[in-house]
Amino acid sequence: MAQPLISCPACGGFSPVALTACLHCAAPLARRSRWARLVQYIAGGGFMMTLAACYGMVYRPQQPGLTDNDYDGSPVPTDCDDTNAARYPGAQDPDGDGIDQNCDGVDGWRDPAVIAAPAPAPTAPAGTAPEPAHVAVPP
Repeated sequence: MAQPLISCPACGGFSPVALTACLHCAAPLARRSRWARLVQYIAGGGFMMTLAACYGMVYRPQQPGLTDNDYDGSPVPTDCDDTNAARYPGAQDPDGDGIDQNCDGVDGWRDPAVIAAPAPAPTAPAGTAPEPAHVAVPP
């Protein structure tokens, strides 16, 4: 069984409670009475653990205006359908099913980083030099 430790007031090191001097700096260790240790136990969390075990965790109601009725982790201002847990920002959105699952306003997923290919340039009549195609790339 592990021995309880006490911290040294001089160096902050830990030594077993049974010792009268610190292992690190040989400073005398202050011994607390049994009642002082009991008060420290109660104030240090034992009392709170007992309350949590008896009465349960603290209930924190949702903030006003931030309700999440379908419990998908997305509150009402950003969730496009708060009655369906499969529809939330960032959800997978297969193309062509007619449902916008990821709340971006379109059916299917579109990568905003991919630039659509420009339309092919019209071919010049035979015997003329084609003009160079100018493609504008957004920043």
